[in-house]
Amino acid sequence: MKRKMAFALTVAMAGTMSLAASAADYPDYEASDVYVAAEEAAEYTGSDEWPEVTWNFDCSTGDTSTWAQAGYYFNALMQESTGGAVEVAVYAGEQLTNGDQVAGIQALMDGNTLQVSLHSNLIYANFDPRFNVVSLPYNFADYDAVDAVMADAGGEALKEVLAEYGLVCEGIGENGFRQITNSKKPIVSVDDLADIKMRICSNDLCAEVYREWNCDASVMNWSETYTGLQQGTVDGQENPETAIASASVQDVQSYISLWNAYYDCLFFCINQNAYDQFTDEQKAVIDANAAKAAEYQKAINRANVEKLVAEWKETGAMEVTTFDEIDSESFKTASAGAADWYVAQLVDQKGMSEEEAAAFVANFQ
Repeated sequence: MKRKMAFALTVAMAGTMSLAASAADYPDYEASDVYVAAEEAAEYTGSDEWPEVTWNFDCSTGDTSTWAQAGYYFNALMQESTGGAVEVAVYAGEQLTNGDQVAGIQALMDGNTLQVSLHSNLIYANFDPRFNVVSLPYNFADYDAVDAVMADAGGEALKEVLAEYGLVCEGIGENGFRQITNSKKPIVSVDDLADIKMRICSNDLCAEVYREWNCDASVMNWSETYTGLQQGTVDGQENPETAIASASVQDVQSYISLWNAYYDCLFFCINQNAYDQFTDEQKAVIDANAAKAAEYQKAINRANVEKLVAEWKETGAMEVTTFDEIDSESFKTASAGAADWYVAQLVDQKGMSEEEAAAFVANFQ
Protein backbone atom coordinates (compact mmCIF):
# COMPACT_ATOMS: atom_id res chain seq x y z
CA MET A 1 0.00 0.00 0.00
CA LYS A 2 2.97 2.27 0.38
CA ARG A 3 3.96 4.26 -2.68
CA LYS A 4 6.81 6.46 -3.88
CA MET A 5 6.74 9.86 -2.19
CA ALA A 6 6.59 12.99 -4.33
CA PHE A 7 8.88 15.74 -3.06
CA ALA A 8 7.84 18.84 -4.96
CA LEU A 9 7.41 20.62 -1.65
CA THR A 10 10.91 19.82 -0.48
CA VAL A 11 12.35 20.90 -3.81
CA ALA A 12 10.71 24.27 -3.28
CA MET A 13 12.35 24.51 0.09
CA ALA A 14 15.76 22.96 -0.39
CA GLY A 15 16.55 23.22 -4.08
CA THR A 16 18.69 20.42 -5.48
CA MET A 17 17.65 16.88 -4.59
CA SER A 18 20.20 14.50 -3.09
CA LEU A 19 19.47 10.97 -1.96
CA ALA A 20 20.75 9.80 1.38
CA ALA A 21 22.64 6.54 1.58
CA SER A 22 19.62 5.00 3.26
CA ALA A 23 17.24 5.84 0.42
CA ALA A 24 18.01 2.56 -1.32
CA ASP A 25 17.00 0.71 1.84
CA TYR A 26 13.80 2.67 2.35
CA PRO A 27 12.46 3.28 -1.18
CA ASP A 28 9.41 5.21 0.01
CA TYR A 29 11.69 7.93 1.33
CA GLU A 30 13.64 10.47 -0.72
CA ALA A 31 15.87 12.82 1.23
CA SER A 32 16.44 16.48 0.49
CA ASP A 33 19.50 18.55 1.28
CA VAL A 34 17.71 19.66 4.45
CA TYR A 35 16.08 16.44 5.68
CA VAL A 36 18.34 13.39 5.47
CA ALA A 37 17.22 10.54 7.69
CA ALA A 38 20.67 8.98 7.81
CA GLU A 39 21.98 12.17 9.39
CA GLU A 40 18.97 13.27 11.43
CA ALA A 41 17.80 10.00 13.01
CA ALA A 42 18.10 9.88 16.79
CA GLU A 43 20.93 7.74 18.13
CA TYR A 44 20.00 4.81 20.35
CA THR A 45 22.36 4.30 23.27
CA GLY A 46 20.41 1.66 25.20
CA SER A 47 21.35 -1.98 25.59
CA ASP A 48 17.97 -3.64 25.07
CA GLU A 49 17.29 -5.06 21.64
CA TRP A 50 14.59 -3.33 19.62
CA PRO A 51 11.49 -5.50 19.11
CA GLU A 52 10.54 -6.04 15.46
CA VAL A 53 7.41 -3.96 15.03
CA THR A 54 5.41 -2.53 12.13
CA TRP A 55 3.29 0.47 13.01
CA ASN A 56 0.54 1.65 10.66
CA PHE A 57 0.47 5.41 10.05
CA ASP A 58 -2.75 7.06 8.90
CA CYS A 59 -3.66 10.52 7.63
CA SER A 60 -6.65 12.10 5.90
CA THR A 61 -4.94 13.55 2.84
CA GLY A 62 -3.36 11.81 -0.14
CA ASP A 63 -0.03 10.14 -0.69
CA THR A 64 1.76 13.23 -2.01
CA SER A 65 0.54 15.50 0.81
CA THR A 66 2.81 16.90 3.48
CA TRP A 67 0.91 14.78 6.01
CA ALA A 68 1.90 11.54 4.26
CA GLN A 69 5.42 12.85 3.71
CA ALA A 70 5.78 13.22 7.47
CA GLY A 71 4.83 9.55 7.82
CA TYR A 72 7.44 8.50 5.28
CA TYR A 73 10.08 10.61 6.99
CA PHE A 74 9.19 9.13 10.38
CA ASN A 75 9.54 5.65 8.88
CA ALA A 76 13.01 6.46 7.53
CA LEU A 77 14.10 7.97 10.84
CA MET A 78 12.85 5.00 12.84
CA GLN A 79 14.45 2.44 10.55
CA GLU A 80 17.74 4.31 10.75
CA SER A 81 17.59 4.47 14.55
CA THR A 82 16.54 0.85 15.03
CA GLY A 83 18.51 -0.90 12.31
CA GLY A 84 15.27 -1.68 10.48
CA ALA A 85 13.52 -3.27 13.48
CA VAL A 86 10.74 -0.65 13.68
CA GLU A 87 8.94 0.12 10.43
CA VAL A 88 6.15 2.64 9.85
CA ALA A 89 3.77 1.67 7.04
CA VAL A 90 2.01 4.73 5.58
CA TYR A 91 -1.66 4.48 4.59
CA ALA A 92 -2.61 7.90 3.26
CA GLY A 93 -6.16 9.03 2.58
CA GLU A 94 -7.71 7.00 5.42
CA GLN A 95 -7.17 3.81 3.41
CA LEU A 96 -7.78 1.58 6.41
CA THR A 97 -11.05 3.25 7.41
CA ASN A 98 -12.71 3.68 4.01
CA GLY A 99 -12.02 7.41 3.87
CA ASP A 100 -13.69 8.12 7.22
CA GLN A 101 -11.60 10.62 9.20
CA VAL A 102 -13.49 10.16 12.46
CA ALA A 103 -13.08 6.40 12.17
CA GLY A 104 -9.37 6.97 11.60
CA ILE A 105 -9.01 8.66 14.98
CA GLN A 106 -11.12 6.00 16.68
CA ALA A 107 -8.87 3.32 15.16
CA LEU A 108 -5.83 5.15 16.53
CA MET A 109 -7.38 5.28 20.00
CA ASP A 110 -8.15 1.55 19.81
CA GLY A 111 -4.57 0.88 18.67
CA ASN A 112 -5.24 -2.32 16.73
CA THR A 113 -5.51 -1.18 13.11
CA LEU A 114 -3.54 2.06 13.56
CA GLN A 115 -0.75 3.03 15.88
CA VAL A 116 0.38 6.43 14.54
CA SER A 117 -1.44 9.26 12.78
CA LEU A 118 -1.63 12.88 11.77
CA HIS A 119 -5.16 14.22 12.16
CA SER A 120 -6.67 17.69 12.34
CA ASN A 121 -7.96 19.23 15.54
CA LEU A 122 -11.27 19.75 13.71
CA ILE A 123 -11.77 16.00 13.39
CA TYR A 124 -10.61 15.36 16.96
CA ALA A 125 -13.35 17.75 18.05
CA ASN A 126 -15.87 15.03 17.20
CA PHE A 127 -14.58 13.33 20.36
CA ASP A 128 -14.03 16.38 22.53
CA PRO A 129 -15.09 20.02 21.93
CA ARG A 130 -11.91 21.32 23.55
CA PHE A 131 -10.08 20.63 20.29
CA ASN A 132 -12.23 23.22 18.51
CA VAL A 133 -10.54 26.06 20.37
CA VAL A 134 -7.75 26.15 17.77
CA SER A 135 -10.21 26.96 15.00
CA LEU A 136 -12.30 29.77 16.42
CA PRO A 137 -12.73 32.39 13.66
CA TYR A 138 -9.86 34.86 13.41
CA ASN A 139 -8.15 33.35 16.45
CA PHE A 140 -4.68 33.83 14.94
CA ALA A 141 -3.38 36.79 12.98
CA ASP A 142 -0.48 34.91 11.39
CA TYR A 143 1.90 31.96 11.72
CA ASP A 144 3.96 33.74 14.38
CA ALA A 145 0.89 33.91 16.59
CA VAL A 146 0.20 30.22 15.98
CA ASP A 147 3.76 29.21 16.90
CA ALA A 148 3.73 31.28 20.09
CA VAL A 149 0.54 29.60 21.33
CA MET A 150 1.48 26.05 20.35
CA ALA A 151 4.89 26.32 22.00
CA ASP A 152 3.33 27.55 25.23
CA ALA A 153 0.28 26.89 27.37
CA GLY A 154 -2.05 26.27 24.43
CA GLY A 155 -0.02 23.41 23.00
CA GLU A 156 0.49 21.85 26.43
CA ALA A 157 -3.24 22.02 27.16
CA LEU A 158 -4.02 20.15 23.93
CA LYS A 159 -1.41 17.46 24.64
CA GLU A 160 -2.96 16.91 28.06
CA VAL A 161 -6.39 16.41 26.48
CA LEU A 162 -4.96 13.92 23.97
CA ALA A 163 -3.39 11.97 26.83
CA GLU A 164 -6.87 11.53 28.32
CA TYR A 165 -7.72 9.52 25.20
CA GLY A 166 -4.71 7.23 25.45
CA LEU A 167 -2.60 9.10 22.92
CA VAL A 168 0.96 10.38 23.11
CA CYS A 169 1.17 13.67 21.22
CA GLU A 170 4.72 13.83 19.89
CA GLY A 171 4.34 17.13 18.06
CA ILE A 172 1.89 19.60 16.55
CA GLY A 173 2.00 19.89 12.79
CA GLU A 174 0.00 22.11 10.55
CA ASN A 175 -2.86 21.96 8.12
CA GLY A 176 -2.86 25.76 8.06
CA PHE A 177 -5.22 28.62 7.39
CA ARG A 178 -8.22 27.19 5.58
CA GLN A 179 -8.78 29.04 2.31
CA ILE A 180 -12.13 28.95 0.54
CA THR A 181 -12.67 27.83 -3.07
CA ASN A 182 -15.77 27.61 -5.21
CA SER A 183 -16.95 27.28 -8.80
CA LYS A 184 -19.30 30.29 -8.98
CA LYS A 185 -17.64 33.62 -8.09
CA PRO A 186 -14.95 35.34 -6.00
CA ILE A 187 -15.75 35.36 -2.28
CA VAL A 188 -15.00 38.88 -1.06
CA SER A 189 -17.55 39.54 1.68
CA VAL A 190 -19.87 37.46 3.83
CA ASP A 191 -22.79 38.26 1.50
CA ASP A 192 -21.07 36.27 -1.27
CA LEU A 193 -21.67 33.04 0.67
CA ALA A 194 -25.45 33.30 0.56
CA ASP A 195 -25.92 31.15 -2.57
CA ILE A 196 -22.91 28.84 -2.19
CA LYS A 197 -23.30 25.16 -1.33
CA MET A 198 -20.22 24.51 0.77
CA ARG A 199 -18.56 21.25 1.73
CA ILE A 200 -17.25 21.29 5.29
CA CYS A 201 -15.63 18.61 7.42
CA SER A 202 -17.47 16.84 10.22
CA ASN A 203 -17.21 19.51 12.90
CA ASP A 204 -19.89 21.32 14.89
CA LEU A 205 -17.92 24.57 15.21
CA CYS A 206 -17.57 24.76 11.43
CA ALA A 207 -21.28 24.11 11.04
CA GLU A 208 -22.11 26.88 13.53
CA VAL A 209 -19.77 29.43 11.94
CA TYR A 210 -21.10 28.79 8.45
CA ARG A 211 -24.63 29.09 9.81
CA GLU A 212 -23.69 32.48 11.21
CA TRP A 213 -22.22 33.36 7.81
CA ASN A 214 -25.58 32.37 6.23
CA CYS A 215 -23.97 29.72 4.02
CA ASP A 216 -25.52 26.40 2.99
CA ALA A 217 -22.87 24.04 4.37
CA SER A 218 -22.95 20.26 4.59
CA VAL A 219 -20.59 17.55 5.78
CA MET A 220 -18.80 15.41 3.20
CA ASN A 221 -15.85 13.05 3.63
CA TRP A 222 -12.67 14.50 2.16
CA SER A 223 -12.23 11.38 0.03
CA GLU A 224 -15.58 12.15 -1.66
CA THR A 225 -15.15 15.90 -2.05
CA TYR A 226 -13.41 16.01 -5.43
CA THR A 227 -16.24 14.05 -7.03
CA GLY A 228 -18.81 16.22 -5.24
CA LEU A 229 -17.20 19.38 -6.62
CA GLN A 230 -16.83 17.86 -10.07
CA GLN A 231 -20.47 16.81 -10.23
CA GLY A 232 -21.82 20.00 -8.67
CA THR A 233 -23.19 18.33 -5.56
CA VAL A 234 -21.39 21.14 -3.74
CA ASP A 235 -20.08 24.44 -5.12
CA GLY A 236 -17.08 24.90 -2.88
CA GLN A 237 -14.91 23.74 -0.03
CA GLU A 238 -12.34 25.19 2.35
CA ASN A 239 -8.89 23.82 3.09
CA PRO A 240 -5.31 25.05 3.26
CA GLU A 241 -3.42 25.48 0.00
CA THR A 242 -1.34 22.33 0.25
CA ALA A 243 -4.38 20.13 0.95
CA ILE A 244 -6.15 21.74 -2.00
CA ALA A 245 -3.21 20.99 -4.29
CA SER A 246 -2.62 17.43 -3.10
CA ALA A 247 -6.23 16.58 -3.98
CA SER A 248 -6.16 18.55 -7.30
CA VAL A 249 -9.13 20.61 -6.15
CA GLN A 250 -7.89 23.43 -8.40
CA ASP A 251 -8.89 21.29 -11.39
CA VAL A 252 -12.59 21.50 -10.48
CA GLN A 253 -12.78 24.96 -8.86
CA SER A 254 -12.58 28.39 -10.48
CA TYR A 255 -12.00 30.74 -7.55
CA ILE A 256 -9.96 30.82 -4.35
CA SER A 257 -10.13 33.48 -1.63
CA LEU A 258 -7.18 33.70 0.73
CA TRP A 259 -9.26 34.87 3.67
CA ASN A 260 -7.32 33.30 6.60
CA ALA A 261 -10.60 33.09 8.46
CA TYR A 262 -9.59 30.19 10.65
CA TYR A 263 -6.78 27.75 11.22
CA ASP A 264 -6.34 24.12 12.04
CA CYS A 265 -3.38 22.15 13.32
CA LEU A 266 -2.41 18.49 13.13
CA PHE A 267 -1.58 16.21 16.01
CA PHE A 268 1.24 13.70 15.48
CA CYS A 269 0.03 11.01 17.87
CA ILE A 270 1.04 7.50 18.86
CA ASN A 271 -1.26 5.07 20.64
CA GLN A 272 -0.18 4.87 24.29
CA ASN A 273 -0.24 1.05 24.48
CA ALA A 274 1.84 0.74 21.32
CA TYR A 275 4.28 3.27 22.72
CA ASP A 276 4.51 1.57 26.12
CA GLN A 277 5.93 -1.68 24.73
CA PHE A 278 9.32 0.06 24.52
CA THR A 279 11.90 0.86 27.20
CA ASP A 280 12.46 4.42 28.39
CA GLU A 281 15.66 4.64 26.30
CA GLN A 282 13.78 3.45 23.23
CA LYS A 283 10.92 5.85 23.91
CA ALA A 284 13.42 8.72 23.93
CA VAL A 285 14.43 7.78 20.37
CA ILE A 286 10.79 7.54 19.28
CA ASP A 287 10.06 10.93 20.87
CA ALA A 288 12.98 12.60 19.09
CA ASN A 289 12.18 11.11 15.68
CA ALA A 290 8.46 11.82 15.91
CA ALA A 291 9.11 15.43 16.93
CA LYS A 292 11.40 15.83 13.93
CA ALA A 293 8.75 14.37 11.63
CA ALA A 294 6.12 16.80 12.96
CA GLU A 295 8.44 19.80 12.53
CA TYR A 296 9.34 18.57 9.07
CA GLN A 297 5.69 18.47 8.06
CA LYS A 298 5.10 22.00 9.28
CA ALA A 299 8.21 23.35 7.55
CA ILE A 300 7.54 21.86 4.13
CA ASN A 301 3.87 22.76 4.39
CA ARG A 302 4.66 26.45 4.90
CA ALA A 303 7.39 26.43 2.26
CA ASN A 304 4.95 25.45 -0.44
CA VAL A 305 2.07 27.83 0.29
CA GLU A 306 3.48 30.88 -1.51
CA LYS A 307 4.73 28.72 -4.36
CA LEU A 308 1.29 27.21 -4.93
CA VAL A 309 -0.49 30.58 -4.92
CA ALA A 310 2.03 31.97 -7.41
CA GLU A 311 1.49 28.96 -9.67
CA TRP A 312 -2.29 29.31 -9.57
CA LYS A 313 -2.02 32.97 -10.47
CA GLU A 314 0.44 32.31 -13.29
CA THR A 315 -1.43 29.39 -14.82
CA GLY A 316 -4.92 30.73 -14.21
CA ALA A 317 -5.85 27.45 -12.54
CA MET A 318 -8.04 29.53 -10.22
CA GLU A 319 -8.77 33.23 -9.92
CA VAL A 320 -7.03 34.31 -6.72
CA THR A 321 -8.53 36.87 -4.34
CA THR A 322 -5.85 37.95 -1.87
CA PHE A 323 -6.34 38.71 1.82
CA ASP A 324 -6.12 42.49 1.37
CA GLU A 325 -8.93 42.34 -1.20
CA ILE A 326 -11.33 40.67 1.23
CA ASP A 327 -13.75 42.42 3.57
CA SER A 328 -12.58 40.52 6.65
CA GLU A 329 -14.63 42.70 8.98
CA SER A 330 -17.86 41.47 7.38
CA PHE A 331 -16.94 37.88 8.28
CA LYS A 332 -15.73 38.81 11.76
CA THR A 333 -18.91 40.74 12.52
CA ALA A 334 -21.20 38.00 11.23
CA SER A 335 -19.45 35.28 13.28
CA ALA A 336 -19.02 37.34 16.45
CA GLY A 337 -21.28 34.95 18.34
CA ALA A 338 -19.06 31.93 17.73
CA ALA A 339 -16.90 32.49 20.80
CA ASP A 340 -19.88 32.61 23.16
CA TRP A 341 -21.39 29.57 21.43
CA TYR A 342 -18.13 27.72 21.99
CA VAL A 343 -17.89 28.57 25.67
CA ALA A 344 -21.46 27.31 26.07
CA GLN A 345 -20.41 24.06 24.38
CA LEU A 346 -17.62 23.55 26.91
CA VAL A 347 -20.02 24.22 29.75
CA ASP A 348 -22.71 21.88 28.39
CA GLN A 349 -20.56 19.05 27.07
CA LYS A 350 -17.55 19.07 29.40
CA GLY A 351 -19.18 20.32 32.59
CA MET A 352 -16.85 23.29 32.86
CA SER A 353 -17.87 26.45 34.63
CA GLU A 354 -17.97 29.55 32.47
CA GLU A 355 -14.83 30.73 34.22
CA GLU A 356 -13.00 27.47 33.47
CA ALA A 357 -14.12 27.54 29.86
CA ALA A 358 -13.02 31.14 29.43
CA ALA A 359 -9.63 30.35 30.99
CA PHE A 360 -9.15 27.43 28.60
CA VAL A 361 -9.92 29.67 25.62
CA ALA A 362 -7.53 32.32 26.95
CA ASN A 363 -4.62 29.91 26.39
CA PHE A 364 -5.10 30.47 22.66
CA GLN A 365 -5.43 34.22 22.55
